Amino acid sequence: MPSHLAKRSVEALLSVLLVMLGVLGLAGRGAAVSAAPAGPPGPDWERIAACESSGRWHINTGNGYHGGLQIDLATWRAYGGDRFAPRADLASRAQQITVGERIVRDRGLSAWPNCARVTSASDRTAPADQETAAAAPATGLRPSTRALRS
Repeated sequence: MPSHLAKRSVEALLSVLLVMLGVLGLAGRGAAVSAAPAGPPGPDWERIAACESSGRWHINTGNGYHGGLQIDLATWRAYGGDRFAPRADLASRAQQITVGERIVRDRGLSAWPNCARVTSASDRTAPADQETAAAAPATGLRPSTRALRS
């Protein structure tokens, strides 16, 4: 007949084993999820800001475009920027990027035809929207980033 202590040891061992398997099972699923591709790379906001405003996130030169991403007032408001600040140059870098991401979801990178770049592992400087940049007039005037009306 097995002793009382042996029975308790087996129960404790099984409990520890079940806990360890549970933890390992969760870790295995978490590792599989994190190893999955995250989809296409997003815009490199630092590069766009460097091109648009020399990386100055609080710039207002009086040309109608504000902040590091040079967003005009109508677009800023249309994409919810006025929840953060009256103009992009008065908002934080993170808030400007939040609005920029909303613009990209709706219109792609067409709001920044000459400066938009996407990041990738192989080439961090590939133009994201070459067709739009090629179609931009050579007048030196900045195309409007006004919100599209439906």
